[in-house]
Parts: sequence; structure tokens; C-alpha cells
Amino acid sequence: MNSQVQEKILEQLNGIIETAGFKANEDKTQYQNEKIAFKISHDEEKKLLLLDIAEVNEAGEVGEFSNASSWLFDNPEELRDAESAGMDFFDTLKNKIGMKGTRINKNGEIAMPSKEKSGNSFNVESFCAKMLAVYPQLKDEYKNHISEYGSFLYVDFFKTHLVPLIETLLDENNKKSLKKVFPVLDEVYVGGDRTVQNVIVGVVLCGAVKDNTDRYNTAMEALAEHQFLKSAFFNIINRYKKDKKFRAMF
Repeated sequence: MNSQVQEKILEQLNGIIETAGFKANEDKTQYQNEKIAFKISHDEEKKLLLLDIAEVNEAGEVGEFSNASSWLFDNPEELRDAESAGMDFFDTLKNKIGMKGTRINKNGEIAMPSKEKSGNSFNVESFCAKMLAVYPQLKDEYKNHISEYGSFLYVDFFKTHLVPLIETLLDENNKKSLKKVFPVLDEVYVGGDRTVQNVIVGVVLCGAVKDNTDRYNTAMEALAEHQFLKSAFFNIINRYKKDKKFRAMF
């Protein structure tokens, strides 16, 4: 892993490293506090950035590491992907150590995500806000999620709550409902940052379709007028079929 990629990941982890009292080893690839240790690495063959975590016993001895999160990293020169991986690793570590930081509005209630773009792009929160507008029943699930974890663990939230709804949508093949949902996915994909694009095709659509041919055909038909998202979805499904490591993430 080159130094620029490492720095981008650590930029996202600095807050939790300081707050939770993690100390680095000499090359800053492994960190440890009194309870857990973690290390980041790049599997060049499988094109993945990896976060591995191990327990630390009372004697300060580090146990066996196991993978806690992985992030597809096709292009080592694409630092935005490294930044996205760092944000995902941050959420994983935050959940692991039980760090809370619930977002509260001025009325003392859990704040809902904003639909507004971050800069010139949609991010995972604005994507979430748009999905909450399409599926209002997810609003309570969102509040419960934030209350439990103290932050928005977007991969977990979308896999647990949005993917089943997309599965049902594709199974029912209701043209009116499809025309309500898929243009929103396309809007956010086209106008979104790299993270939200990865989430839409890699977590939501691929997660809903996987090996189901009928769902795939329905999705491709629904994407007929959305060429950028259709092409990305086609490519991610092909990767899912060929890449065992990628399949294992589902």
C-alpha cells in the first residue's frame, strides 16, 4: 500500500485513533489500545483494502486478527476510493468499540439526513434522505439505527433495510413502482460522489439481484433509459459472478 493511500485512510481514522487511545506501531499500519488492535492493508491481487481487528487480553497480548471490513480498490491511484474506505473503516471501528455520537436536532430528536448535496455531489446521507422519502416506513428504522449505533453505518443500514425492499420491488415487477424508484437511484448515481455510486450499484442493486435472473432482467429493463447506471450495474453483476471474494461480501 503506497503512502498516499495510507494517509488518506488514516485521515478518516484520526478522530477515533485519538479518542479511543490507539497507539501506532512503527510503520503506522497497526494500532492498539487496551481492548482491541486493528491493522490496514492492501491486497493487490484481490484489489481490496482491508481492515482486520483482533482482541487484546489483560496482559496486552494481541490475539488473532480477522477481517472486519473490506473495500473494493481497483485503481491504486484513485485516492477518493481510499478516502471512502477510510470512512467505512471508521464506522466499523466506531461500532466495534461502542463509540456513540448520536445526531440530535434542536428539538432533542434524532436528526434526519438532509437531501441536499454535499458540495456538488450527492453523498450517502442525501441518498438515504431520498430513499426515506420514497419509503417513509424506513424513517423509524433510521431513527432506531442511529439510536443503537450512534452514527450512520450506511452499508449495514442499506443492506438490512433497503435491499429487501428493492428485492420485493423487482419480484413484483410493478412498472409504476419501478418508475418511482429507479429514476431516483439514477439521479443520485449520476450526481453522486464515488462512495454513493459504489453503494447504489455494489450494495443496493447487486445485493438485491445477486444470482436471481428474473430480478436481473427486471432491473435491466427498468434501467433502459438510465445508461450510466445500467452500465455500472451490468459491470458489477459480472464482477459478482466471477469474483469469489466479492461474492463472499454478500
